[in-house]
Amino acid sequence: MRWLAYAHPLFMLVLLGLGVQVLRDGLRVRRARLLGTRADSRRHRRLARWFVGLAVPGFAGGLSSMLWLRPDPALESFHFALALPALACWLTAGALGLRLERGRAVNRHAHAALGAAGLLLGLAAAVAGFAILP
Repeated sequence: MRWLAYAHPLFMLVLLGLGVQVLRDGLRVRRARLLGTRADSRRHRRLARWFVGLAVPGFAGGLSSMLWLRPDPALESFHFALALPALACWLTAGALGLRLERGRAVNRHAHAALGAAGLLLGLAAAVAGFAILP
């Protein structure tokens, strides 16, 4: 049963790797737009949907791990203080991305900044999470 404590960290490390790929694809699309050339954004949009969709159960898995597998208070760790705003950034960036995809007026810079900030917070949460591993 002790191995379950490592399921959330491993899942989230893989997810952060996917997030880095989403960021790279988004930067490629942005660079092309700034240069006035066409770039296919389908891969960015497809991977981003998976990323945001998996971030929610990943976050829930972390809460479950804290509540059932560890004696520590669930909501008092520095890891949680970084992970919660990371998730909020990803969800907001995802909502803005959906609006962009549907052709609605959205601040592209806010979409990019929130996605990147969420990734930085997520990476910081990963580092902070090492301190609470069993």
